[in-house]
Amino acid sequence: MIILEFLDTKMLKSNFLFNDVSDKNLYRGHRQRLKKKFIISPKSIFDYEILEMLLFSIFPRKDTKILSKNLLEKFGTLKNTIFAPEKEVKKVKGLGDSTVILFALLKETFIRLSLQPLKERPVVSSDTHVIEYYKNMLSLEKKEQFRVMFINSSNKLIAEEQLQHGTVDQVNIYLREVVQRALDHGSSAVIVVHNHPSGNPKPSKEDIIMTENLKHSLSVVNIKLLDHIIIAENSTYSFAAFHKLT
Repeated sequence: MIILEFLDTKMLKSNFLFNDVSDKNLYRGHRQRLKKKFIISPKSIFDYEILEMLLFSIFPRKDTKILSKNLLEKFGTLKNTIFAPEKEVKKVKGLGDSTVILFALLKETFIRLSLQPLKERPVVSSDTHVIEYYKNMLSLEKKEQFRVMFINSSNKLIAEEQLQHGTVDQVNIYLREVVQRALDHGSSAVIVVHNHPSGNPKPSKEDIIMTENLKHSLSVVNIKLLDHIIIAENSTYSFAAFHKLT
């Protein structure tokens, strides 16, 4: 009886060990299959699988499929996930600083890539590349920002800066600061941009007045206001398209 109990116990332990190894090999095989699938046909990869692969480096011995699906369930889309606020990402069980840093790196890379065309070609009013760049940067921001593109006489981008950072529904615009920074950069023109976290890109009365005042202030020093763009989560508004600025 003692011998039988020993053999049963030994076999039970052996099965447990076998199952552990099998599970590890199975998951290692899953990662290899997913990588192969991506190499053969990147467009066939689902969004959760992209997140899954991104998380491989952070969790080398953990099933990242569940984490990636939890992220998409919480944030809705791949872009919303990568651009999500740090504190919201950390609310997902199992995720911490490493994931936050990874997403921040991806976001910064994405923004810089969308800025690159603006450095290589002339910038004009209602420029689709300008709008796309700021949509990537600001469409999911929860507080208002006021940013400026400084442009030279050849319509090339000199610099891009954030001049103000506001509350959830208001940002203080100091016209003198915009004019001074434009002069500092030797600008011939500027494009100003701010976001509406409310989701409605329609300009307020204050937005319209500020735009007119800024246009006048810049014209005094022979600088053109090419556009004032308002970014909301799913839409945008261009003053150059609906108002006469130049």
